Amino acid sequence: MKNLIKFLLITSVLFAFACSSSEEVFVPMDKISDQGKLLSLNDFKSTGFKKSNEYNVKELPGAISAFYGFMKNELGDPEDYELRFYSSHNDAVNLGTKYADNIVGENACISKDCSLWLENLNQRTHLEGGRNNTWNGTKAAKYNNYVIYNNMILFCPGYDEDDSMKNCTIFIGKFEESNIN
Repeated sequence: MKNLIKFLLITSVLFAFACSSSEEVFVPMDKISDQGKLLSLNDFKSTGFKKSNEYNVKELPGAISAFYGFMKNELGDPEDYELRFYSSHNDAVNLGTKYADNIVGENACISKDCSLWLENLNQRTHLEGGRNNTWNGTKAAKYNNYVIYNNMILFCPGYDEDDSMKNCTIFIGKFEESNIN
């Protein structure tokens, strides 16, 4: 409840500033946050997230489940996400961070010789390119950032770390909004 009040207060302040400026202000969520909730995939049905695949987590230390799927963005285009669930927030941070850092960002390891978890590794890659369809056919990390939210690690797509963090913030915002209503 305290976080909800803080969120609403910050949103109100940002709205006031946004109204006084023609420039949109984006405030990303914290990379690691814990509201004391234990989440599962069912908690995200109301956000529009659609599960495409459930991963075998036998080789992913501490994970109790992991899923690949998509959610439509503001343009109606599907964007891929990966959700990993742990038995606690501490397990997500202590056991999952090393594995999360391994597959995101500019220095992500997306090949079998260096990736720490190989389960459906191909779903964590895409062909490199940019916003102007300048595809060069090189494999690159699909997820450039992630957040640890309660007992879940959420991997988000984007052109760079900031774009991915924006997508993570929007995804979690939809979740929090659906839990208020």
